[in-house]
Amino acid sequence: MTFIQPNKKFKFNASLVNLVLGVLVVGVAAGVFGMVAFYNSTVNLSHDIATAKAELDSIGAQNTTLNNEILAATTGAQFTNLAGPDGLVAVSNPQYFQESQDPQTKQWQLASQ
Repeated sequence: MTFIQPNKKFKFNASLVNLVLGVLVVGVAAGVFGMVAFYNSTVNLSHDIATAKAELDSIGAQNTTLNNEILAATTGAQFTNLAGPDGLVAVSNPQYFQESQDPQTKQWQLASQ
């Protein structure tokens, strides 16, 4: 006896469809989790950069203050007050050592005397 089954087309395999849907759901969930983690690390990096910039600005302000203090201490009356106790005086026309231009006798005058 022959059984005839009309309109027999491709029959979907339920387990294959469930497997494909399961893989897609897991993939989408992993992608969403990865994007949230990436966003979180980006925000943390942005906050760290802002903190570093604020610290750099603070250090720059301290550097400017120190430079101003050094400049104030080494000019004018402050410099004279610092140099006076050690017996240092300001010379308006300093005399420097002369070096001979002759390569054969190139010696320091002070050392050759």
